[in-house]
Amino acid sequence: MFVRILTLLCFIPALVSAQAPDYTFYNKGAGVYIQPDALVHIQGTLTNDNGSTNGLIQNDGVIEIKKDIENKTNAIFRDDNGSGSSHKAVRFVGSGKQVIAGDFSTGNNSFFNLIVDQTSATDTVEMRTNVNVKGSLLFGSSTTSGTYTPNMFFPYQGTNGLLKTYDTNGEYLLNVQNNLFDAIWGYAALDMNAPVPPSTAFIMTKGNRGSNAGGVTRAIGNVTSYDFPIGTEQNGYNAVRLNLQSIPAGVNSVKAKFCDSTSSVRGYVGTIAPQCIGCGSQTADNTGFNYYSASNPCNAQPQWAIFEESGILEHGYWSFDATNNNLGAWKYDIEVFPNSYELEGTGEDSWRVLKYHDNSVAANQEFGVDPSDLNVDWGAQVMNVENPSDLFTYTKFGNNPQACYQGNGVPGGVYTDFSHFSMHTSNSSNALPVEMIYLKADAVDNKFIQVSWATAIEINNNGFEVLRSTDGINFTKIGWVDGNDNSTVVNTYTYDDYAVAPNVVYYYKLRQLDNDGASEETYIVHAAITSGDVFVISDLMPNPTKDVSKFTVTTSTKGSIDVKVYDNIGRIVIDNQSYQLEQGQNTIYVNGANFAAGTYNIIISTGNDVYSKKLIINQQ
Repeated sequence: MFVRILTLLCFIPALVSAQAPDYTFYNKGAGVYIQPDALVHIQGTLTNDNGSTNGLIQNDGVIEIKKDIENKTNAIFRDDNGSGSSHKAVRFVGSGKQVIAGDFSTGNNSFFNLIVDQTSATDTVEMRTNVNVKGSLLFGSSTTSGTYTPNMFFPYQGTNGLLKTYDTNGEYLLNVQNNLFDAIWGYAALDMNAPVPPSTAFIMTKGNRGSNAGGVTRAIGNVTSYDFPIGTEQNGYNAVRLNLQSIPAGVNSVKAKFCDSTSSVRGYVGTIAPQCIGCGSQTADNTGFNYYSASNPCNAQPQWAIFEESGILEHGYWSFDATNNNLGAWKYDIEVFPNSYELEGTGEDSWRVLKYHDNSVAANQEFGVDPSDLNVDWGAQVMNVENPSDLFTYTKFGNNPQACYQGNGVPGGVYTDFSHFSMHTSNSSNALPVEMIYLKADAVDNKFIQVSWATAIEINNNGFEVLRSTDGINFTKIGWVDGNDNSTVVNTYTYDDYAVAPNVVYYYKLRQLDNDGASEETYIVHAAITSGDVFVISDLMPNPTKDVSKFTVTTSTKGSIDVKVYDNIGRIVIDNQSYQLEQGQNTIYVNGANFAAGTYNIIISTGNDVYSKKLIINQQ
């Protein structure tokens, strides 16, 4: 039997006992053809069974389903390959959870256009099987794509919903076989850290780390941009855009998923091991990955690209795979649009997508690798870009109008194969604004204290606040010195502090301010002027420390001191060490590199006087 549906068929009931009608379309072995412009509205579930002969549903019109759809083994569900219909759609228009089950991925079994347009934005269509889509996946019935043109004869709901690629039993692959850029269309807008993150109109993957299953595959046919509107229940919408610059010849596809959180106990994805490239005589200001360029291609200024271990907490990463992944013919940059993350730093920090490739596994197995553990060094592959200048041109420098990237996401590239990606920030704004050569404080003619410093490089340097303290802890601003904006030559500065009393140790540091308001503080120096008989011992600096600290003794006469160090239970760690003092300021060093972490008492004696200072050793 072959049933031809020309116009409208709806509400086919199958009564069950004394319960309310179950409006089900059940095909048990017949052939059903739905012609172009025909609408079949099924108030319940659509089941296509094989019966004694193979059940066949051939859809060139529109099937609306209020509940579930199942295509059982050996049954056939497809469109008519020879039809020029602009519909060929299955629309999910129910509420709550609707299910796709059975066989929609072997042979010709597939949806052509699959539309999610449910009653509520929080409703879901749940895949319990792999699903092929030959035309387009659309959110909203009024969405137009290269394979679907809506017809006002069909009612629109416009509330969308979510497509889940997993259930409680496993993960499944959504395979969109149409290679047009709009083969997935009508999804939520791509935005980074949206004030109200999208909660509907996207594809929800399971978020499992280290799983080779699931995800979304898109056929790729052109050198253009392809979006992957993916997310998870835990982290919400975290879409990706690939901006393709070249693709391999032949039939190509790219697979993607978002993986929740991290396997690292620190909360970051992997680690960034210390490295400094192109630094020369320059010195990096952190222990992460550093790349120095004498000229940023975005603004022709000297620039550091800095990636520290900290950045994004408890978010996740994106995994990608592709056909012909190892041919080197892929070339692209990437934009991610993250939501639901915890950021260490400020909104003015720089952002970039980093890429990690696991060379220890076969290319077709890397999709299932978990690259987020503490022992995985993402920093070793930061330079895996087409040109080192990519580290600047594909980085989001806060709201800097001189930045190369002005999009709404986080960029990265140019890359040539697919693996894993995570976004990263530098909480020092990815530009080392000032490289200090020295900072010191000296008593001049016993009348004032001169604070002096020099810089080797300055980037957007507005100037320096001079901060002073009498206890080495609480600082106040006492002056300002203009910077040199942008400079690659040595610049020297001084600030004279006349508001000082004799026999008092004064501590100084600088707060350097960028033109955009960002700031960074220096280490601390100290000095004192004297009057009469003077003997002044400063506090230890730095304190806490993990190795060497120091204190100064300012004296009006020559002499000597003895230094002992005790641990917190009274054992001698360093026995009597004698130091000869000259008139003026003397610096004494305490080497705690071999000390265990803890608090130590520094006992300083001279003649009949004994002084005590505390030193904290922190080996972290």
